[in-house]
Amino acid sequence: MRVFVAVEPGADQLRKINSFVEKLTPKAPSAKWVDPAGLHVSLAFLGDIAEERLPLVIAAAESASALHRPLTLRLGKGGVFGAGRRPRVLWLEVTGDVDELGAVRRDLEQALAMSTGYVPEMERFEPHLTLARSRDPRGDTALETCAQMLADEDFGEVRVAELVVYQSELTPKGARYTVMARAPLTALLQV
Repeated sequence: MRVFVAVEPGADQLRKINSFVEKLTPKAPSAKWVDPAGLHVSLAFLGDIAEERLPLVIAAAESASALHRPLTLRLGKGGVFGAGRRPRVLWLEVTGDVDELGAVRRDLEQALAMSTGYVPEMERFEPHLTLARSRDPRGDTALETCAQMLADEDFGEVRVAELVVYQSELTPKGARYTVMARAPLTALLQV
């Protein structure tokens, strides 16, 4: 089973994003658009794991989440991954308590490494919501146009109160995500 750990945007933000994405979709018809119901900010992608290892992943998420309190993220502005004329991914910027989110991610990666042998990603953590991907490996310049349309957008704040462990199933219509567990951010404020 393919597994990852993420945080979710709020229902209000999902509605606002979905409404805007409906306007963007005709601008990049050849792109593969992410189902708004599946939008998330990835913290750790474990890939294929044996089903019997899932409890270890859940325990690691619970261990990391117990060290942190809820945080606030703001969703807005669009951008692309893929420089110049080769934009491959259209994304939505995540700001707000991103340093704290990075700390959650580090603790999660450490817990996963200890319990499952997970090897943390070495890339700089850039929290974002992926909206669309180019079907063409050379990129899709229409995604850049969509990013420009998102330049001044603000989809508001979301309170993040839990980590979510997902199973990801690849289907011809795209990835389908199933929630396997939720791990509340439960650390108390220190005095």
